[in-house]
Amino acid sequence: MGFGQELSAVSLLKLLSFLFWSCLYLWYSAQSPKQSPEWCSRAVTLLHGSVASIVGLIQCGVLNLTPYRLTMKIRPWHYALMVWSWGYFAFDLLWCLVYWTEGALMLCHHTTALLAINIYMQKSHTGCTFACTMALLEITNPLLQTRWFIRNAGFDKTMVFLIIELIYLATFISFRGIIGSYVMYKIVNSDLFDVEEKIISFVFYLVSLAFIYEMLGYVLHRYRTRLEPLKTYLEETGVVLND
Repeated sequence: MGFGQELSAVSLLKLLSFLFWSCLYLWYSAQSPKQSPEWCSRAVTLLHGSVASIVGLIQCGVLNLTPYRLTMKIRPWHYALMVWSWGYFAFDLLWCLVYWTEGALMLCHHTTALLAINIYMQKSHTGCTFACTMALLEITNPLLQTRWFIRNAGFDKTMVFLIIELIYLATFISFRGIIGSYVMYKIVNSDLFDVEEKIISFVFYLVSLAFIYEMLGYVLHRYRTRLEPLKTYLEETGVVLND
């Protein structure tokens, strides 16, 4: 197979993936005419996030992650996950540009994801690395979407919403902040990854830190009044000293 034929095949797979996600969104819209475009978009996102995180964890072999796995030749199932995710990120980026409901940070995240997948596809030993990256980035997404659907249904004052939100906030900060920092440190100091892979990982890490910064601002705004009694108690018991 020549370069032109290979390029055409890859482009066709990406196009089919993009059409799949677009058609799924249109199907949701047709089946739920009373729901908003964002509701339909998040239903699509929930499917991608759930499948991508589960499949990514399986392909990554997180419980048996060795240098051999990280340098193994790309298998068809690795490539399938890349194509699956590329089509989704292309669809969601286009949706965000059309409806403009997300900020520049989310647009940067999706653009980076598309460029990263293109780079991973051009290499021969990045299948497991991509799977691990996808699992780390998407594993909290189902919680995020579930939280949004509960709030959109008007149950944001319930205990269920509070529990899901707290679990989401804790897992996001843990995976992207704590675990992400450790992974970034290992990648930078490893000879298993080339310069491009290290740059991709660093960009994703910066985006994650920006998300965490926004999230901490949300937490302080939303839970300030709930944290005041705890702060008062800690000050009274001498655990925290007054300024």
